[in-house]
Amino acid sequence: MSRLRVAFIGGGMMAQVGHIPFFVEDPRCDVAAVCESRPSLIQALTARFAPIPIVASHDEILADPTIDAVVISVPRPATGPMVLRALEAGKHVISEKPMAHDLPQAHRLVTAAASRALSYDVGFMKRYDGGVQAARRLVGDLRHDGRLGRLLAARCYNFSAEYAVVPPAHTRPRESRVARFSEWPTAPEWLATRLHASYAWFMNVFCHDINLMRFLLGDNLAVVGGHRPNERTVVGLFQCDDVAVTLETAKAAIGHWAEGAEFLFESGRVTLLLPSPMATGQVAQIAVDARGGAAPLVPPAVPGWQFKRQAGAFIAALTGGEPSLSPGSDCLNDLALIEDLWRLLND
Repeated sequence: MSRLRVAFIGGGMMAQVGHIPFFVEDPRCDVAAVCESRPSLIQALTARFAPIPIVASHDEILADPTIDAVVISVPRPATGPMVLRALEAGKHVISEKPMAHDLPQAHRLVTAAASRALSYDVGFMKRYDGGVQAARRLVGDLRHDGRLGRLLAARCYNFSAEYAVVPPAHTRPRESRVARFSEWPTAPEWLATRLHASYAWFMNVFCHDINLMRFLLGDNLAVVGGHRPNERTVVGLFQCDDVAVTLETAKAAIGHWAEGAEFLFESGRVTLLLPSPMATGQVAQIAVDARGGAAPLVPPAVPGWQFKRQAGAFIAALTGGEPSLSPGSDCLNDLALIEDLWRLLND
């Protein structure tokens, strides 16, 4: 299609901060409507985005044949059912993560999209961070050419329970929803009830890091161990070919965002430090240590906030056929790894 007509289901913080503004300002698309039923948000959205219509029911959006795509930002238990409704209505979709909370749920969404030849993306916006993309190229090149020897081990970590920076301006609702969305379970049926809350937090926050591990290292990852010493900490041990990979996660507030990755080669190390998702002017930072001091050149990072670049990529995929970095079909692999890890933690 030459021009995209898009609507939004959900007008809360993430929609206001990370989605709506970038579609409004992009000349390749028209914003048809925003669905939001809470009066305080209707008022705020109208004041900020008029003359875009604010509608109370998502049914109105899904029934409109002129709308090509929807951006879905609803409560996590409602994401899967809403994505399925949108796909069944013939809409291309990008939604917030997680796409679902178990593999059967996720397969329903991917199948619904594929059977209708629709685009379905999941909002793993960190893949669109210019520094993350540069690190992926660098690590891939070093593994290929051997300048620093073999890759021996990799480590990903996230110790962040709060953004640690002030998010862009947005309005919080002053009231709860009156009309409730349909919801799916937020844990697999085989998971012990005592683990449900920890699993839901892991899916909300640390699914990003599983997704980044795969983006940076490839899909040949397998879970070989897991440890959950308390309700706020999960450590996973993975293998990627002959490389040991660890994932360290903890629900901690330490005054700044603490997320990154390290890649240990025989003769050097690459480190990647990610910014807070709400740090609009920052991209991930790369550093290289090398034996003898002759470090490889770090490729330049494309500037731009990851949320804005994600929106642009979704539009480009639909209007120009550009490949997506986070299709739902690829994100099934995240769910598979997460389930394998939590089956170990469930024992």
